[in-house]
Amino acid sequence: MSADETSTPKNNKTLDVSDESGHELETDVDDIKEKKFLDEAMKAILDPHAFIPKNQDELESYKLQLDELNKSNISLDSFLSEMDNLSLEVCKTSQKALWSYVSDINNETKKNKMVRITAEEDEIKKQYWNILKTKYLSDDTIKYDRNYQRKIRIIKNRGTNVQMPQSKQREEIDLMQRIWSRVSLCAYNTSCNNEDSIRSMSDVITIFKTSNDSKELAYYWKAFRDMTGRKIRPIFKDYVTRMNAVAKSENFSDAGEMWRLSYDDDDFVETVKRIWNEMKPLYNLIRDYVRLKLKSYYPEDIKIDTNCIPAHLLGNLWAQEWQAIYPKVIAYPKHYRHKTFTQGLKSKDLFDAVDLFHQSLGFDSANDSYKDISDGVPSANCLPSSHDMCDGVNYKIKWCGDKITDVEVALSQAARLLGHVQYFKHYKDLSPLYRDGPNPAFHDAISDIVAVQLTVPDHLKTLNLVKASTGREVTINHLLWLALEKIPLMAYAYVLDTWRWDIFGNSSLENWNAHWWDLRTKETGVSPPVLRNESDLDPAAKYHVVSHVQYITYLISHVLEFQILFSLCKKVNHTGPLHECSLYGHKEVGKLLSNGMALGASEDWKTVLETMTGERQLSTEGILEYFSILEDFLRKENLRLAAVVEDMDKSAPIVVGAIVVFLTVLIIVLYCAKKHDLGRKMRSFCGLTKNGSLDIVTNEVPQSKTNDIEGIVEDKV
Repeated sequence: MSADETSTPKNNKTLDVSDESGHELETDVDDIKEKKFLDEAMKAILDPHAFIPKNQDELESYKLQLDELNKSNISLDSFLSEMDNLSLEVCKTSQKALWSYVSDINNETKKNKMVRITAEEDEIKKQYWNILKTKYLSDDTIKYDRNYQRKIRIIKNRGTNVQMPQSKQREEIDLMQRIWSRVSLCAYNTSCNNEDSIRSMSDVITIFKTSNDSKELAYYWKAFRDMTGRKIRPIFKDYVTRMNAVAKSENFSDAGEMWRLSYDDDDFVETVKRIWNEMKPLYNLIRDYVRLKLKSYYPEDIKIDTNCIPAHLLGNLWAQEWQAIYPKVIAYPKHYRHKTFTQGLKSKDLFDAVDLFHQSLGFDSANDSYKDISDGVPSANCLPSSHDMCDGVNYKIKWCGDKITDVEVALSQAARLLGHVQYFKHYKDLSPLYRDGPNPAFHDAISDIVAVQLTVPDHLKTLNLVKASTGREVTINHLLWLALEKIPLMAYAYVLDTWRWDIFGNSSLENWNAHWWDLRTKETGVSPPVLRNESDLDPAAKYHVVSHVQYITYLISHVLEFQILFSLCKKVNHTGPLHECSLYGHKEVGKLLSNGMALGASEDWKTVLETMTGERQLSTEGILEYFSILEDFLRKENLRLAAVVEDMDKSAPIVVGAIVVFLTVLIIVLYCAKKHDLGRKMRSFCGLTKNGSLDIVTNEVPQSKTNDIEGIVEDKV
């Protein structure tokens, strides 16, 4: 799965959720314990080991086994082996229950079971780490064994982080999520006096994608943040204090450092800064192009004397990805990206195309995972997802049955979902501890490689899905469409988690919202559409912030995606532009991917990357090369657009001045005309009046000439 809006969850990139009213919240204990749908579903998807027992006896059985392991005096090897067995059983049970729930999300019994058990399952994870560090970390053999060190690092990462979103530490997160998920707003220019005047979050997200009214967009932008960040701010302060206390109890400097443990990079903060600084010139070109193109739509909102774009004009409630404004900023409108669908196109056809691509690389077919999907009416709150049933045999894909309106978008989503299944299948023989990517970014990176390959116009044309066209203009349009999704998302990820790391790591930092907008404007050139102050907390309008979920995954996964693609294209001796490279049918590079995926989390990410590419460091060379043709186009086009806008700005005062002069003269003429009764004299001169009144016209025609004007008689006139 990928999180827009899709890491959060490994498989979902966007978050379109709506719920109840936006009135003031009661915050009694029972309310705090409540969980809304999104919280439950996202929590389950985020955590592949989410534990949902068939009944309470099964839960007690797992807890008893853990207690027995804690009391026993077995060796480290025996303890790890027993925990592997227990973890595998928990995984099977949890995934079975999870699949049952996502297949029937309106079933309250299944939902409530998930809610009741989540904390208990995380307690097992926490105890796994506590037992290990209490009884076994003093073992001298650990210091000299890389395999032990790898396992302990993973157990520590999972065990320490579950302390943060669960148990007593969970209270602030529960309340923040509840506020966030219950948002509903009064419709623009209406009063909230009936149900039809209420707008859910899903409604607002749609409005941002479709509305061209900047005042309406600014209203919803502010109203949404008033109902989320402003209310969440006082709770967020307590959350930061509590999370830092948990981190320090585990010998981390702050919660940000504890988060970053999963990336297995002692200099991760500097790595992230380096990556962003290398990506920023391309991002700036895209932002400047978008700003210049939007100027014609929003001349009053976009000021040329600043490099910023107001956040409400970018087609997304969080301005995190900009594909919704693609029709406004398209480079070549006559070569629009939309294609003509093949008659009778079904969702299953998309998955078949992805599966065929995978098989061409030498992968086994994964068609069993999507054999039950169908096209129909999508369920409310449905989240497409991929599921590893933990038995090494069964894998399932949840598809929401949405009507296909954009083949490339749907094909990309199908490729990501099936890509996760392929990753599951490759590491299925490893111990449960290692059944994951080596860091949080690898799953999305590997899945997106095929997604980006399938939607290239030249490859899309070979599929029996759409009637596609090709050519330079089509290619530029496609690269722009792809860049509007990926590059702004990378920028947003960098700013969001940099801000959170700063908040966690600097207790003297007080102006949190001002710091957010300092980063947002300085690094990404996106500004607030209305004035903000320290009563606001605009980052808390994002689900990942209130749910303690990292977002930097998107920056890293997109870099990895194109880095691996670039390397594999070199292996097949591709010499042209990177976006023209196709891996279809090249089993030798499929083998490299397979070797890396089969390692799961058993090796660190540098070793896995080296297995696939021969490289051990993150590199932006691939992603910059992929968009190099678009970059060249934007450099030239931005100069042209800037000149056009400048000419318009220069001519504007002249035009305004001419209009003012014209209106002034007109007023003087009208005044004089009225004063000297020139209107009556003029009408009389033209033969249209007699004695100051409008008489019958034929009365003014000399009698001697009436026969010269055929067809006109007094009666008819």
